[in-house]
Amino acid sequence: MAPAGIEFNFGSGMPDPGTFPSEALAGAAQRVIVREGASLVRYPDARGYLPLREIAAQRFRRNHSVDVPASHVTLTTGSMQAIILATQAFVRAGDTVVVEEFCYSGTLGVLRQFGAQIAGVPLDDQGLRPEALEGTLDRLAREGRRVAFVYTIATHQNPSGTILPLERRKALLDICKGRGVLVVEDDCYADVVFEGVMPPAIYTLGEPGDVLYIGSFSKILGPGARLGYCIAPEGLAERLLAFKRDGGTSALSSMIVAEYLKDHLWSHVGEVCAAVKAKRDSLFAALERELGGLVDWTHPRGGLFSWVKLPQGIDTQALARLAKERGLQYGSGRSFDAADRDVPYLRLAFGFIDESLIPEGVARLGACIEGAAPGARR
Repeated sequence: MAPAGIEFNFGSGMPDPGTFPSEALAGAAQRVIVREGASLVRYPDARGYLPLREIAAQRFRRNHSVDVPASHVTLTTGSMQAIILATQAFVRAGDTVVVEEFCYSGTLGVLRQFGAQIAGVPLDDQGLRPEALEGTLDRLAREGRRVAFVYTIATHQNPSGTILPLERRKALLDICKGRGVLVVEDDCYADVVFEGVMPPAIYTLGEPGDVLYIGSFSKILGPGARLGYCIAPEGLAERLLAFKRDGGTSALSSMIVAEYLKDHLWSHVGEVCAAVKAKRDSLFAALERELGGLVDWTHPRGGLFSWVKLPQGIDTQALARLAKERGLQYGSGRSFDAADRDVPYLRLAFGFIDESLIPEGVARLGACIEGAAPGARR
């Protein structure tokens, strides 16, 4: 449900609520609780419920054509917990984490909370620029600053929606490996694909220990399930598990989701992708009709977001006030900026909003942008 006063919610990265399989999950819950309920009096396995870890490994194999053992999969309370654990395990006081210049706001919040310094690397329409990453790492080395890891969302980058090509993935890995820097690959949008073939995960291109891979079930079910996972070899995983002191990721949630996904994973993914693609297409049509010539926006081939570049000179605070008055919610550019700058961008999330509301929502956004950008006209 949208916050009070919000009618047009382009703010949060959530999937289509109509695709949530309520009845099927209710049936799965009934079956699994009758079958395995007595085991719930015990704490979960440290790495999580094995059948769901096996589904995560199967999913990885299907998406990337590489086998990973279930023993290398650790379930987490959403992918955010995996990001938190990586930060706790690898960041020491004063360390720097290198991210894409525009980066998932949740990750930036975690890094700042734990005292990491943040260095942003510029993006273009193909994602992170390897030569800029190399320059950034070399500069940090000259300054005597230790880099804890490089964090990247290589596929359907949040917020830009870009897809890092294979050659850039190889270059990123080579640059980091040559400097002994860990790569943390956040691939939580991997299944939300509308067209084209995605490059393999960076994890598949390296040797064990080069990359920590993070995935999620939130973008195909819902964040309320609070189920994510990471893939890492034993040594790397043990460093994370040393900080995972939550008593274990919910075995009940894991059992229910595994019971449902064991027979419905790929049909459900197909349903989610079809629903979200229709919304993306409606958004593109509305942007072209209402904001063409006024702003520029990215054209993602998957994921949940489009990144909108606003007119120069726009008053972003005025835009926020006007949007609130008109019942609009979006992601502010500043929320995603590694340097916490007030940049002239906003993020439109298109997975959750009702498709019928998209045209009117975009029309209202256009009026708000015109009101906040003196001289800007369509």
